Amino acid sequence: MIDTIKEVCKETSIPYPLYESMIGKYFIGQTPFLPTNSNSLLVALVNPKDSKVNIFLNVATITALQAIGLVEFYLGSNLYGGTSSTLFSCTNTNFDTIPKGLIKYWEPTIIPNDATSIFTRYITNPGTEIVDGGQIILAPGKSFYIYISDSNHPLTYLSTRLAFGWWEERRECCNSKCC
Repeated sequence: MIDTIKEVCKETSIPYPLYESMIGKYFIGQTPFLPTNSNSLLVALVNPKDSKVNIFLNVATITALQAIGLVEFYLGSNLYGGTSSTLFSCTNTNFDTIPKGLIKYWEPTIIPNDATSIFTRYITNPGTEIVDGGQIILAPGKSFYIYISDSNHPLTYLSTRLAFGWWEERRECCNSKCC
């Protein structure tokens, strides 16, 4: 039995992404509104091969100003080329940390050969689709792809923006091999 209030310990639990933000390792970023005149668009959260970190995808969002059709999600190796977005920030403004992860986009595009389909959505109304990515970990040289297509109509100019939230943790190495 506790005799005095001094013996009571106070403990608070916080969500892990908040903890990562507190230590300056949580990032958010987005594409610009994507101009396109084709029927497809590919956007990825990319972990460069030489990053020495694992990327923990927390959330991805797709904002569509009109119905856009099929949205497919893939995991695979990094695809070369594309345009890198400069719209990103550490969520803790006490830090000037630059993420290792990149947000890249390609238009027009095809799905990478080695990509594995993990799920699909169909967006039929304007709005924002939020995807919980909390289980997805990207090793160096791997990417999380979002492929948007509409076989019936070209995607409308300035109609779509994608965003990601993620944190990065340095990979531990054991006996010259990263675990």
